[in-house]
Amino acid sequence: QRNIVATKAAMGISDIARQDTTFSDISAADVTKNDAALRDVRQLDPSQMLDRFALDQGLKSFYTVNDLDVDRYSIDGRVQQVLVAACELNLAGVPNRTWVSRHLIYTHGCGVIAAPASLATEDGRPSYVDLKVTKPQIYFGDRLGEYAVVKTSQKEQACPGGNQTSFVGDGGVKFNSFIRRIALAVNFGEFNLFGSSLITKDSQILLQRDVRSRVAKIAPFLHLDADPYAVVVNGQVKWVVDAFTTTNRYPYAESANVSQLTAGSGLNHSFNYVRNSVKAVVDAYTGNVTLYLMDSKDPIALMWNAAFPDLFAKKSTVPAELSAHFRYPEDLFRVQTNMFGRYQFDDATLFFNRDAAWSVAQAPATEPEGLTGVVAGDFTSDLNAANTGEVKDASVARFEPYYTMFHAPRTTSSSGVFSMLRPFVPFSADNARKELRAFMVVSSDPETYGQLTVYKVVDPLPEGPATVAAEIGSDPVVSQQITLLDQRDSRVIYGDLQIINVGKGLVYVRPLYVRPDDPSAKQIFVRKFLASYNNKVVMADDKTSAIQK
Repeated sequence: QRNIVATKAAMGISDIARQDTTFSDISAADVTKNDAALRDVRQLDPSQMLDRFALDQGLKSFYTVNDLDVDRYSIDGRVQQVLVAACELNLAGVPNRTWVSRHLIYTHGCGVIAAPASLATEDGRPSYVDLKVTKPQIYFGDRLGEYAVVKTSQKEQACPGGNQTSFVGDGGVKFNSFIRRIALAVNFGEFNLFGSSLITKDSQILLQRDVRSRVAKIAPFLHLDADPYAVVVNGQVKWVVDAFTTTNRYPYAESANVSQLTAGSGLNHSFNYVRNSVKAVVDAYTGNVTLYLMDSKDPIALMWNAAFPDLFAKKSTVPAELSAHFRYPEDLFRVQTNMFGRYQFDDATLFFNRDAAWSVAQAPATEPEGLTGVVAGDFTSDLNAANTGEVKDASVARFEPYYTMFHAPRTTSSSGVFSMLRPFVPFSADNARKELRAFMVVSSDPETYGQLTVYKVVDPLPEGPATVAAEIGSDPVVSQQITLLDQRDSRVIYGDLQIINVGKGLVYVRPLYVRPDDPSAKQIFVRKFLASYNNKVVMADDKTSAIQK
């Protein structure tokens, strides 16, 4: 009993709202009345659209798109889920690879590319929007490793449509002394830092331009999320980096299950306590770093704040325009959901019997020939299970959480809440149970940020994600159409399988993409839409037609 209470408190899963949910039949009239949830269904998958974004924008070789992130912005009068990519500097694509070109001319990326995730053009491309960036220069970014020298006699490469050709700011180290120039030249093994006539006493060198490295230099005691994301605030580009405090010394708490974390995640180590206590915000132009202390109850963060009283900014000082783009970290949600299925109980008897325990739902296949719930490492809920003799979860890949504009069951609100969702199935050591038992949702809305809610499905249990994915592949009509698309030098890829609450009912929706079989090809399109309701699977040319069917 003590172990249960301690683990739930340490993982931040003790204060969770719970709601029983019953799904029943829905009619065409119900769909029409509750079309807001379907309107917000994600059509563009961030893991698939990266190359499409770069190709459509016709980026020059010295610009690149490293990552697509999910955020929300007000588009056409309503808050929508939006895919955002920073257009960053690609030094490998600089036309003339001289020292002057790499460090004085090509010094920054330019602006962002954005498209609503719920929209696609008739030919399956993103429908791009302008987020009105007024200061597009990105001197500090994701994975940007080399230094840049600014305020020199050499004009910098200007952003498209812009006329600013020189850095304006004080984010770098100045070349204002003879000794300093020698020190920099020796440090980088580059004579030009000392001898180039293009460098003046007003010139500055920008160091640590990768935003994660920059934050780590300032606060090395924080564990950083692997996925910094760019946001546009009042026309300026900012980077948000989630930072965690952890320890493995929380009394009586179980060690976290860290399976299926993002590569490079700061949570990929042993711990039994975690909090997302700090939001690090890096200005993409100046490099200024602000560490906002978001959790005033975290004793570890409070200890660091006491040791360095000028390091952190108060939560109350976060501008409203910025906090509107804070997201609940995906890796933290993975850890919490991994643990919750086992530690949801207050009764120790239920905990040990595991008769009513849950597991994170099995992952649906991402390709027509892929296996559902394919073995992909050790996804046990007890890292010491081999020693204790305890029955553990089957070692299969688990459902990846995804951001969504969430509409709660049996609601008719016209606007969803930007949230993250992950479903559960009943626990089974042999992986036999695949019914939808519950799903957990966490809010990223400023007013309810961090609110965890579990919607427990009341019997009879509907099909879970893995079963629905298998039915898509086995339906004779649908599978025949997929087979036709998955040939002639083309390849079919599935997007996120999304759980959509429509009135009193439940619908599964999934986009289908087609791309050339050539691994280097970038011409990927949204080609079809799959929908499943009440054991019936259909495929159509677009989301609306699939739902109508």
